[in-house]
Amino acid sequence: MTDFVKAAAFAAKTSLAAKGIKVQHGIALEVVAAFLGYKTYAAFVVEERREDLKHHLADAEVIVLDYQGGVSRLAELEVLQAFIVQDFIDAIVNLRDGVFSDLPEFLDGYVQQELRDVILSDEGVIAAAGSELFSVELEEGRSFSEPLWGASDTWEVSGFGTVHGMDDRADSDDEGLEPADAIRCCGWVKFSKAGRAGLKYQRSGGESL
Repeated sequence: MTDFVKAAAFAAKTSLAAKGIKVQHGIALEVVAAFLGYKTYAAFVVEERREDLKHHLADAEVIVLDYQGGVSRLAELEVLQAFIVQDFIDAIVNLRDGVFSDLPEFLDGYVQQELRDVILSDEGVIAAAGSELFSVELEEGRSFSEPLWGASDTWEVSGFGTVHGMDDRADSDDEGLEPADAIRCCGWVKFSKAGRAGLKYQRSGGESL
């Protein structure tokens, strides 16, 4: 995966050069590594060579960039400017599928859809609702087993919500039907770590509360 980092660094350098901004290759490597969750490029290289790890970054199904880590590294290297940040993010995102520019984008997209799917398909939730499930409204905010980029082996995210069954759609003017109670529920998704920013789906689940 060192080739991936080198390619992203080169792409960012090329984009910035077109705008008249010169960035040394070594600095570009450091910044890309930081967006991938590493303190330094050297730390990334060392981890990539570890044979005791089950997964490496190349095994990741999705990659979630450490936005704050990348910005902080740019500041440390004294090359921080707003448009430079976006050039580096675009360089990484455009190299492969499944790269999210930051954690909020990942949570609002991939994770939210997975939580909806697992809750709506859970037999316990369906039984509690008393009818075929129609929709789930997820609450704001997510809980994490630990910070994503600091997790070593696995990482888990969970959230709460409310499900509505088909009976909840009954016409309110129909006096013969009583509205069904909404069911509070929760869901979780567990991933194996692949590098600091990489994730591989492991399993997920949901339940009524």
